[in-house]
Amino acid sequence: MCITFVIYAVSFVVVFASVGGDETLAGVFAVVMVFGVLIVWPIAWEVGTKGRSLGKLVFGLRVVTVDGAPIRVRHAAIRGLVGLVEIVAFFGTLAAGVALASRRFQRLGDHLAGTVVVRERGAGAERGFAHRFVPYPGWEAWSARLDATRLNEDDYRIVRSFLLRSRSLPPDAREQLGTRIL
Repeated sequence: MCITFVIYAVSFVVVFASVGGDETLAGVFAVVMVFGVLIVWPIAWEVGTKGRSLGKLVFGLRVVTVDGAPIRVRHAAIRGLVGLVEIVAFFGTLAAGVALASRRFQRLGDHLAGTVVVRERGAGAERGFAHRFVPYPGWEAWSARLDATRLNEDDYRIVRSFLLRSRSLPPDAREQLGTRIL
């Protein structure tokens, strides 16, 4: 947030210096800049960078959904709008308190949006969501013929979520759920 606020402060100074002495124009610019800086810009940036604000870029963090998928506009919008209250209005104390009380250190905006901030795995982190799934014994030939290119985004999330959790499920539940997904 500090990096972002420094950039915001510099932009405000540049804009107001270019307006000159016209108070009405300065007021209009102030309203537009506050709206853009506090609401539009953070949401657009987080969506455009797939969950990385400027600070998150610097520290190697990313926002993802709780199942590990990239965030969408609705996730960023919920996080951004709730962030106005918990970060800006309460100077971050509400966000810090909720995060400290949360098992996954999620702030209120994360809980409501269904997101979590994760540390990326170093260089090449754009590929950080890939996992190698080893088929169960006896299913190797069948799984080699699978064509995942025909899955839409929702189907992909369902299959991925199942595969990530399948080894922790009891065998009966795993078989039943896997059959329903197919």
